[in-house]
Amino acid sequence: MKAWKHNLDSAGGYSLIEMVLVIVLMAVLAGFAFQAILGSVSIYTTAAREYLIAQQESKIAMEKMVREIRESAPGDIVISTGSIQITKKTGHVTPLDSNLSITFVQPVGATTIERQTGAGNFTLADNVIEDSFSASMDSNDVVTIYFCVEAGDNQYPIRTATWPRQTDG
Repeated sequence: MKAWKHNLDSAGGYSLIEMVLVIVLMAVLAGFAFQAILGSVSIYTTAAREYLIAQQESKIAMEKMVREIRESAPGDIVISTGSIQITKKTGHVTPLDSNLSITFVQPVGATTIERQTGAGNFTLADNVIEDSFSASMDSNDVVTIYFCVEAGDNQYPIRTATWPRQTDG
């Protein structure tokens, strides 16, 4: 019977050089993966920021228009293509503006919605898609306002409806 002989040259396992090479390769691959993840997160946060800014600005513009529509009577609202003209009653509660005639308009070819009075023009919203501002009034005197804003490569529709609080008469 032959005795079993242990040969050190054929022992299993990895050499130190092989282990170092594997660690270096894994570090390089992890670096590439980390850069890809950072790039994706950066793109997402930029798009989310653009959307939130556009959405917040649009919401504020809508709230301002709705407040002033509520201070007028249905018969004192004139809606035409790209504009809403409001004549408010004496004693309205809009601070710092005693004007009774107000127009909300998207000028032709412009990407803004403006509030125009005798005191001057004020931009309510930027990044509005050209010619997207519209309004309508139904048989129940509900005024619906619509426009579309652009944030990055995306477009977001904004719409609301309100009733004038005051009555004709």
